Amino acid sequence: RKSLGMEAAAVKKAEDAERERKREAIRKRIEEAKKAQELASQTPATAENKSSNEIVVAKSDITQRPPQREQPHEEADRQESEEEEEEERPPGRGDREAVAEADMLPNYFEEHLPLPLDDAGASEGITYTTFDGEKKMAEIVALIDKDLSEPYSIFTYRYFVYNWPQHTHMAMYEGKCAGVVVCKLERHRDYFRGYIAMLAVDKQLRGKGIGTCLVSKGIRSMRGEGCEEVVLETECSNSGALRLYENLGFFRDKRLLRYYLNGADAFRLKLWFPGVDYYT
Repeated sequence: RKSLGMEAAAVKKAEDAERERKREAIRKRIEEAKKAQELASQTPATAENKSSNEIVVAKSDITQRPPQREQPHEEADRQESEEEEEEERPPGRGDREAVAEADMLPNYFEEHLPLPLDDAGASEGITYTTFDGEKKMAEIVALIDKDLSEPYSIFTYRYFVYNWPQHTHMAMYEGKCAGVVVCKLERHRDYFRGYIAMLAVDKQLRGKGIGTCLVSKGIRSMRGEGCEEVVLETECSNSGALRLYENLGFFRDKRLLRYYLNGADAFRLKLWFPGVDYYT
């Protein structure tokens, strides 16, 4: 028992060190982005200026998000692990000051996150849309159930999709759902957190970038409503999913032991938006 305890402590220490290393990388990236922003904002000196250079910054308006419904009992098992994060994140500054900072300049968000701009598979007839009615629910359930590591009830699907239909993005091919990402956005303590609950792409259409395109659309739609960070869980053994999310800027924040019903571990992945200052 003593040796197992020492091994677990060593693993935790290594994970904490890796998490801090990645956060330090994010801090540096944020500082570099801010310096670039300040340089871009400088205007040439004129007789009317009070100093040789003047920085002009205009904050954009932030769309206010309507209140959301409470979580159902299916989400209760995640609350304990979320509570453990409270000590890891400093108190927020309230409202959405951080979101405004990241939107000071046009296209600031697009320029500092590796999100694709083009719709994957468009040349092959693949189109993208958001959830628009119950008739699509059966297709979404059938597509996701093929690859799930644990079963979801129809009530879980309806909770996510009906409460946040604008964050359920679908890839359509020949009139059928060939890919889908299901997300939600709600207040988490004193800031707005996005959550990617489900992602699935038809096996015959994988390798075309559809999954990356769907996740990017979900991130953009949540960001448009004031999202300050995005989280998700995926199996540690799912190398394809880990590669997809990490290529979009996600970091491995925590390992969740025996997270799934089949006993498999999960990684909690997080995406911090450039320009949102989490570390003051």
